[in-house]
Amino acid sequence: MEEVLSSMDRISNLPEPILHCILSFLSFNQVVQTTVLSQAWERAWRTFPILEFDKTFFNQVPSVSCNNKIEAQLGDEKLSRALNYVEGTLRTRRREMIRLDKFTLDLYELRVKELGPFVDRCIFSALESDVKELKLALPFHTSARVVDTRPGMPSFDAHNKRCYNLPQEVLCSKSIQVLALSCCKLQSLTSVKLSSLKKLCLTSVYAADLVLESLVDGCPLIEHLSLVNCLGFNTLDLSGLTKLNEFKVRNCLEVLWLSIQALNVKTVSIQLSLPCEINVASCKNIKFLTLRLLSLKDEWLCSQIPNFPFLENLNLVGCDKLKSIKISSLSLKTLKIFECAGLIEVKIEAPNLSIFRYEGDVVSFSIGAMTLLETHLNFDKNNTDIDWYSEYIGLLAMFHNVSKAVNLESYKGENADIPEDLRQIRSSPFYGYNNLDFVITGTRVRVAIKNTIDGLLWISPHLRTVTIKSFYLNWFSFKFEFSYKKQAAYEGGIAQCCKSRPISCWRQCIEQVVVEYTSNGVNNVKRYIFNGEDIWEKIDWLADLDTSLAWSVEL
Repeated sequence: MEEVLSSMDRISNLPEPILHCILSFLSFNQVVQTTVLSQAWERAWRTFPILEFDKTFFNQVPSVSCNNKIEAQLGDEKLSRALNYVEGTLRTRRREMIRLDKFTLDLYELRVKELGPFVDRCIFSALESDVKELKLALPFHTSARVVDTRPGMPSFDAHNKRCYNLPQEVLCSKSIQVLALSCCKLQSLTSVKLSSLKKLCLTSVYAADLVLESLVDGCPLIEHLSLVNCLGFNTLDLSGLTKLNEFKVRNCLEVLWLSIQALNVKTVSIQLSLPCEINVASCKNIKFLTLRLLSLKDEWLCSQIPNFPFLENLNLVGCDKLKSIKISSLSLKTLKIFECAGLIEVKIEAPNLSIFRYEGDVVSFSIGAMTLLETHLNFDKNNTDIDWYSEYIGLLAMFHNVSKAVNLESYKGENADIPEDLRQIRSSPFYGYNNLDFVITGTRVRVAIKNTIDGLLWISPHLRTVTIKSFYLNWFSFKFEFSYKKQAAYEGGIAQCCKSRPISCWRQCIEQVVVEYTSNGVNNVKRYIFNGEDIWEKIDWLADLDTSLAWSVEL
């Protein structure tokens, strides 16, 4: 019998490094559960060099203080057992002289006081095990002064005495290659010697100017640097980092001056709320550049782009001070311009541009010779003025002429509902497309599907398929497949209801419509086939269907 079971359980006989590889794809709780499978799996766990005590591990521990004394006592007992287990596991690894590849301690949601000594002991145990990747997310105490609140990422005044002070020993480790810190304070540093560090991520961390400067100078091999929701420093000078490949700074509310002098950096992402002097001109090898919520001037942007001869991807998001965006680049392949509220005109000279994304109001566009593979357009409709629609149609026609595929987006589909009067005097902006995707970006909005389909078929007559999607909250998708009769124009009759003639009107020549409706997952699909002269009435009848999105979709 044992021989039969042994032949069935061949996985347990695999070499221990392979079992470790399998365990690396599992959550911590799943890893622990494998110990009951066999002695081989138990041994693999005891020598497993990855310890991740994250939110899934602490999810049974109360995250806030409880008024009920019994429940509070039970919560304290659960917390005590969990913390003892963490320390015991670390001691076992140290006793067995197991070098840790990764140690994660995520206490962020516990909201428990007096965890400093416990965290210290865990850190020192991990350091003694020559940990390579150290990730710490510490509790954010409600008594700290909140400066700015972002979902899951609070900024706080780390001068508060309750903020955890990171031990100096962490910043002198020769083994750490990846260091991620959240919600702690870096004290005055005498020396930093992270000689092996390649990746540093600081989130909601307090560090004064000199402390941060000492930290950066002590990481000669750093390749990735991320600063999110950090406080304490007004200047950020990154120079001499010859290995730096990627840099990101976001919501560091006190930064007034930023200089990056790293010749080999490829990716730079900057998001700062206050007016900030930015110097990135020496980053000659940048390929990916994101500028978000910055008080940029037209002249600054126009003068900076030529400094980046290898720039391939440029994102401009929420830079409201920009009025005129002028981009000239031979290397640029992807350009995104989102919600720059003060924008008046955009001029693009980028012959190798292949993907363009725009979200904002109708503005003046000037585009040089290029052939775009993809264009994604979401024009905000701030009024019902017919002049707005006229400019909108003109821009659609312009992008159609330079794009192989144009995808449209809208808050609730209103951009597709072209006024009937305008349809009589303007030509459809698209032609020759078989498929068109239309994305709804609004949440909990009412979408008039019938009017949207009618408008899209005027924008691009005789489409074979139209797909209307929404990826927010309750996900849904409508896919319409159209079959057409012989065109009326070739039968001697020309439809008079739209300017798209002599192309016959879709309202007259649609023979069949197949509708596939999907909501909240690919397994929930409903299919309908409409034929006959009353196809549009049948499409309107979809409003009577019992769908899971009845609250948000008006058909």
